[in-house]
Amino acid sequence: MKKNLLKWIIPCFLLTGCSSVANLQTHDNATKYPATNAKEINVYSTSRIEKEYVVIGQVVANADAGTDAKIPVEMLKKEAAKLGANAIIDLRLEVDYGYWLNAIKATGTAIRYK
Repeated sequence: MKKNLLKWIIPCFLLTGCSSVANLQTHDNATKYPATNAKEINVYSTSRIEKEYVVIGQVVANADAGTDAKIPVEMLKKEAAKLGANAIIDLRLEVDYGYWLNAIKATGTAIRYK
């Protein structure tokens, strides 16, 4: 029985990595926005974009992703969508030691277009 249980538990630990996400609403603007669609959120590595915007929060995601930055960026977009963001600016990626693979930390500023 224990051997059968271990046959399932060990692969589950290997296939799932450690990941975490968070969002912090700033109080620059007291307006609460309805959630948006994460798939429609634009991501920029700069704060200089062609549209006017208001800052609504900071978002962070950390995932054991190896070299695939898409994973934490998608997680980041989901957190920004909860705040009602249209875009993320000042995207920063950091690589660190993860639990199973390299961990990639993605941080950014959630914004809403005016």
